[in-house]
This record gives sequence, structure tokens and C-alpha cells, in this order.
Amino acid sequence: MKFLFSQKILPSRPHANRKRKSKKGAMTLISVFLYFIFSSLGLSMLYLSQIYLKISAYKKNSIILDYASENGIKLAFNHLLGLLSQTGSPSLLSPLETDELKNDTRNKGLKIVKKLLGEKIPLQHSQNWENLGWESTTNFSFEKIEEKEDYFIASYKATINSEGKIKNFKHKKESSLEALLGVSAGNLPLPYIPLLLDKKVKEDKKENFSEENKITFLPSEKNPIPPQISFSEGGLIPDDADSQLQKALKIKFFFPQNISTPLLRVALGLEKTNEPVPDGVYLIKDNLGLGGIFVQGGLDEMILAIDGDFQVVSFLAEQGLWILKYNPYKIKTTFLTPKETFDYDLIPMGIILVNGEIRSLGGGEMDPSGKPILVTEEEIPSILRGINLTIISSDKVTLTSHLIHQGVKWVDRVPYIKDSNSQLNIFATGKEFFGNKEKEGKIIVYNNSPAEIKIQASLTASGKGFSIEGEKKTVHILGSLQTSDYSSNKNSLNFTYEKRLPAVDSSAQNAPQTAKPVLCFSFFKILEWKEF
Repeated sequence: MKFLFSQKILPSRPHANRKRKSKKGAMTLISVFLYFIFSSLGLSMLYLSQIYLKISAYKKNSIILDYASENGIKLAFNHLLGLLSQTGSPSLLSPLETDELKNDTRNKGLKIVKKLLGEKIPLQHSQNWENLGWESTTNFSFEKIEEKEDYFIASYKATINSEGKIKNFKHKKESSLEALLGVSAGNLPLPYIPLLLDKKVKEDKKENFSEENKITFLPSEKNPIPPQISFSEGGLIPDDADSQLQKALKIKFFFPQNISTPLLRVALGLEKTNEPVPDGVYLIKDNLGLGGIFVQGGLDEMILAIDGDFQVVSFLAEQGLWILKYNPYKIKTTFLTPKETFDYDLIPMGIILVNGEIRSLGGGEMDPSGKPILVTEEEIPSILRGINLTIISSDKVTLTSHLIHQGVKWVDRVPYIKDSNSQLNIFATGKEFFGNKEKEGKIIVYNNSPAEIKIQASLTASGKGFSIEGEKKTVHILGSLQTSDYSSNKNSLNFTYEKRLPAVDSSAQNAPQTAKPVLCFSFFKILEWKEF
């Protein structure tokens, strides 16, 4: 029996076909989505690249503008320094010109600055390089005036404004620099002039003077303008010490010749007679206090030393030994003479007048017996911190050892001033104090002094000038030097100008002053740099 079988018909799968169709659509969507994402990222990167390029270009231009503005400051600053460097030598003024400049300065005028710089104010400069340009203007504004008896010091703020620009770029950059300028006029203290040769010198000799005399100027952090030699036609250095005589002797006179012998003896504490003043050392005193020291006759040796908080000055002469010890902090003074000792609750005026020659002047130390001894080789401080001392001789002064102040260290021949606020002035007049008899008036560095002698002082020689004796010697001066003549004898001079701001400094109050009114650049100090 045959069975009948029916052929099985498989059902169709419409959902499977739909699934395959849906997969094809998803891939398209994914591809489109990915294309959209990558296109967006690409466009974004292109856009960001353009922004970055613009920012980079702006940053680059901003930096270039900084350079351009800075160049404008440097251009004006260097020009100003050049003008001030050319004014190193003091220029003579008449009394009328001095009064006119003082009155204009009192009224906050700028005549004294114009006369000093020799150019119209404001100073203007401009410069271009490729597509860059910069412009600057230097102006001055009055700050204050310090009036002394015979001179004045005017302070002005110098402001340099600079603008940097780039061609076809609308933005600009502005900067400014502020500095303080000091100008002095009148009969100035000579320590305000770094190195003065008060002698007529031919122009060709001026250019080679430093090289021929082995003079080296060491830089100073306080002075952006390096010191230089000033030359005059002569007659700037005085040949008398009249003002110091009046202060030290505590008497008033128009001319020293007007002082009679009896009057001088009374001032020195001697009996009022017509007998000549005996050679010796006299401490001036009256009812108002102590004056200076007056020495009649020459000295074999003068030694400066420090004993604790006391400044010590010893005077050795044929008649004996005198020792002056005083403490400016405790207001105590001891004066030892060959015959007796005097103690005072006062301190003397810092003026020592020697009517004669000082055959040896140097620094020393105290020996066990309490007497100063000269020290030639060892570099020890001999001028107490805060001391202001002026030593004046009518004749020759011979420097035999170091004269170093407390608070000053010399490292590799370079002086470093930490907290030194003392001052030493040494002046050889070349003429007797009472009369017109001429003397040698010379300052000499002794031939047997240390080969590397260090002197911190303002030295002024009116007579036969300044001379370095011996061979293969190097003199280091921290201070100033004014001389009627200069003789190096093939020795070297290393010079560092110590300059404090005169407007706030009284260290030169007993120093000699110029015999004629002069106009002189006084100080220059950078205050602040600003960016806008």
C-alpha cells in the first residue's frame, strides 16, 4: 500500500530579509555620521589653526612691539647718558649767572638743566628698522632745591616716554623710564668733582692722559655714569683754608691777615701777648664747646687709629706726643698732651689744621701701652664709622700707609662699601694760614709705602700737585682727587669714585670748595621702568 506524502513547503522569512535590509541602512548612517564627525573635526582643526595662527601672529607682534618700545627707551637713555658724560668737566659761571639759575630753579624752571645738557627740552628721538619704528621723548620736572651758603643742588625727575609700532599694525606699545637728576651750581665742594686736573692741558694730551699716566677707572654700582678726568684752565682749587680756619678757631674774620698774634693766642687758650705762638698741638675750646685742632709747626707723624668706639688721632712732633681720643656716640673726648690729660663730655669739630708739613700720615693700631703705632703692610680700618674728618696742611702731606674706613672691604683690588658712612678730606693749600708765604702744598704717596696702598679719602693738592713716588707701585683711591698737577712716575692709579647723594649728605661740609662758581652734573639715579 502506498502512502501518499505531500511535499513540505518551507515558510518564507520576511523578517530576516528586513533585518538584512536594515543592517545595510545602519552602515550608511554610521558612515555618514563618521564622515560628519571627521569633517567637523577637520573643519574645527582648520578653524582652530587659523585662530592659533592669528594668536601666534598677535603674540609675535606683541613681543616685537615690546622690543620696539624698549629700543626707544634705550635710544633716549643712551643719548641722555652721553650728554651727562660730556658734562663731566665743570663749566665756569659768573656770579650773575649763578644767581639767575638759582632764582629760576626756585620757580621750578628748567634753565639749569638746559644749560647743563646744552640742548632744547624735551629731548626727542625716533628711529626705524625694516617695518619697525620707535619714538621717545625725554622731559624733566622739578623735584626740589637744596640751598647751601655758597652753592645749591637742584633735583629733577627725568621721564623717558617711548612708543613702539609696527607698519600696518594698529596696536602700539608704550613704556617709560624715570630717573633722578641732580645739578649743582656755585662754589661747590671739591669732593663732588671725581678727578680734577686744575691745569691748562693741550687737547691732544687730554685724550691720552689716562693711558700715559696708567689711570684706571673702576666701575661703581651707585654710579651709572663712569667717572672721568675733568680739565680746567686753572684757578678752581683754592690756595687757602679761610672757612675752615674760622670754624676750627671759632672766630670770625674777613682775612687771616687780620688776625693779630694776641687774638690768635686767645683763641688757642694762651696768654694774650705779642709773643709768637709756640709750636705744638692745640684743642680749641670756649664756653660754647670744642672747636677743631690747630697745630703750629710741622709734624713728624700723624696716625689715625680705632680704639673700640673711639677715634684716635696722634700727633708726633719735636716737642712731644699728643693723642686725641673721642667717641661720637657717647660724646666723650680725651686729650693727652706731653704735660697733662684733659677729659670732656663733648666732641671736637672734625677739622685738623696743621700750619706746616705732615711728614707722615697713615693708619695704625693701638699698642699695649695705649699709644697708636703706624701699620704699613696690614690693611686695617683706621677711620671709625660715622666720623667726618678734614685734615688741612699749609705745606706738604706725605701718605705712608693705608687709610681704610670701617665698613669697607677690598676684594681683588675692588672696594665694597657695606655700611660705611665716614668721610676723610685731605687738603694741602700751598700757602701759610696767616700770611701769603708760599709752601710746597703737595700730596705725596711715599716711596716706601705699601706696593698696593689703599686710600679712602678726598684728596686736594693746590700747590705742586699730587705725586706717586717709588717704582712698581699701585695706588688705589676710593674717593676723589683734585690737583694742580699730576706725576705718576710710571706708577699706576686705580680710581673708584665714591659718591653719595649730595642732596641728603653732609660729608663735604668741611671740605674745600671751588674758588670760582661752576655748573656741574651732580648725580643720576634710575628710579623705575614702567610698561603700559
